Amino acid sequence: MAEKSELAFGAAIGQVTWRMVQQAKSWVRQNLRRTPLIEVTELSESLGFRLLLKAENLQYTGAFKVRGGLVKLMSVPEEIRQRGIVCASTGNHGKGIAFLARKFGIPAWVVVPERTPAVKVEAIKAMGARLIRFGETYAQSEDFAKAFAAERELVYAPSFDDPWVVAAQATIAWEVLEDEPEVDTIVVPVGGGALLAGTLITAHQLKPSLRVVGVESEGAPALTTSLSVGEVVTLPEVHTLAEGVAVSRPGVVPFHIVRELLDEPLVLVSDEEMKEAVREIVRSAKLVPELAGAAAVAALLSGKIAVEPNSVVACVITGGNIDLSLLREIL
Repeated sequence: MAEKSELAFGAAIGQVTWRMVQQAKSWVRQNLRRTPLIEVTELSESLGFRLLLKAENLQYTGAFKVRGGLVKLMSVPEEIRQRGIVCASTGNHGKGIAFLARKFGIPAWVVVPERTPAVKVEAIKAMGARLIRFGETYAQSEDFAKAFAAERELVYAPSFDDPWVVAAQATIAWEVLEDEPEVDTIVVPVGGGALLAGTLITAHQLKPSLRVVGVESEGAPALTTSLSVGEVVTLPEVHTLAEGVAVSRPGVVPFHIVRELLDEPLVLVSDEEMKEAVREIVRSAKLVPELAGAAAVAALLSGKIAVEPNSVVACVITGGNIDLSLLREIL
């Protein structure tokens, strides 16, 4: 696959260069799992196009977030990294940071909203990270975590609002295109926006004809709202069971990239549509996603994305750390 020269974006977008994505890919290859791209034959036949699932729920820690945490950590000088790391998380990013802290032998603190599911909280604590519950929303947890890190002179690892994190998430679409160059469309769940921004950068660099679609929760349309007014805004509240995309404020870095490169509006899906997608993925693909991880498939099953017959569509299943009681309710 031919590569273009360095991306020539505006100043804000230029924070994430293709060289950074290449470096991120090298770090990911050395330290993380290459997740499979799985074709779902039964669903493909009923939908009228080939449906492929990028199974990031099978990544270490069960979610794609560990890519961003790894790349951010590797970008920091060793002597600074050893002091320790702090992050805010709705669960998956924190689990990834806890995993990486144990891998590299450094202390970690993870700040989570009060309503974070027990399955994610217990996983973070089991890996040795120190857990702090603070705030009703991710934005409140994030503000606390940044202050905590600054006060103690520790590394702060953003969940999505960081050039290196965006570069890390760009590696997912790169792997998809390596495994199936004929992909026409990639559909990704959207919370803070790093995955969507990274996917757009990879598409721009490697396959400009590639259609990229972002999917948000109806109850947490932070990026949709921000794009509509032309600047990053914070929602007063969010209402969704899909904690992986329960973000009230998108990242500034992803926002500028998405505003520059996204060709079509974001798609919004309900909790019920995500639940139905979880059921269908479990039944037909034998994979277990969390609600946010099923958002991309939910948008397709609900008919909210128009797809040409015989197209090749890849959906990123971003995570599988679903609370077991919720899974029982859904199934």
